[in-house]
Amino acid sequence: MKKETSPRRNSADRLQVLGVGVSHPDRVIFRDTGLTKGQLAEYYAAVSKWVLMDIAFHPVSLLRCPEGTAGDCFYQRNPGMGLGPDVKPFRWKHKGKSYEYLYIENEKGLIEFVQMGAIELHPWGSSVERIDYPDRMIFDLDPDEGIAFEVVKLAARDLRQRLKRKGLESFLKCTGGKGLHITVPLTGKNKWPEVKSFCAALAAEMVAEVPDAYIATMSKAKRAGKIFIDYFRNDYSATAIADFSVRARPGAPVALPLEWKELDDLESGNQFTVPEVLKRLLKKKPGVARYQKRQALPPMLADARYKRLSG
Repeated sequence: MKKETSPRRNSADRLQVLGVGVSHPDRVIFRDTGLTKGQLAEYYAAVSKWVLMDIAFHPVSLLRCPEGTAGDCFYQRNPGMGLGPDVKPFRWKHKGKSYEYLYIENEKGLIEFVQMGAIELHPWGSSVERIDYPDRMIFDLDPDEGIAFEVVKLAARDLRQRLKRKGLESFLKCTGGKGLHITVPLTGKNKWPEVKSFCAALAAEMVAEVPDAYIATMSKAKRAGKIFIDYFRNDYSATAIADFSVRARPGAPVALPLEWKELDDLESGNQFTVPEVLKRLLKKKPGVARYQKRQALPPMLADARYKRLSG
């Protein structure tokens, strides 16, 4: 069946996108660009194939801005009123406590997120089927204010080579902010503490060898002039911005997956906007290797400082 993505209005002022009714499609979500709720829904419909490869069956935290980015925005990860039928609750217990989060399985669920006023999508690194076993690890290269983006690009190349030496292929994404994400898909056979410890070890290695450029602690006071190798996203309940997610920031930038060969010409982590991504998709379809590849985590190093870093 052909996907329905073209607007169809009725007397209740609704837009049908992938079979989901989106209310108030003319509501302006980004005042600076004029991007509307209907256009945001159509954007997510256009990129749904790749978004779902990243977030389907993973618990998701949403950044919702029901009145647009000029109004109140808030994070939601628990079920509440007004959910569409394709937004599913996920209940489980961890260390004696009960939790309930949201997840989706299909394109309708994605558009129902938009209908709820969601702009940003932040998935867990594990699926609802194997919540204790992450299927990816993520390094967030977060530069201090004033750090040239060229330096961030050098750090990304450095991290890629270090991962290669450990037998791991990595994938690049600009975050829609000032930094870059380096993602490593995993087999999902290691638990969260093992994955976090591996990431902490690699971050510590980078700091030890290039202390003037890198830092791996969360203290903002110590980050001056350095790039924070943020490995803390590799932890139970931690999230990271989804592939192709729009950011609730000026200009409606997109967290866009890139090929490594595109890094040379990349000017910033937030240079791609919604219209630019849609235009790009007409010429270039994203690869799927980052979603299909599965890699085993190498054996851990038994250095005491790594254990300290990983907590």
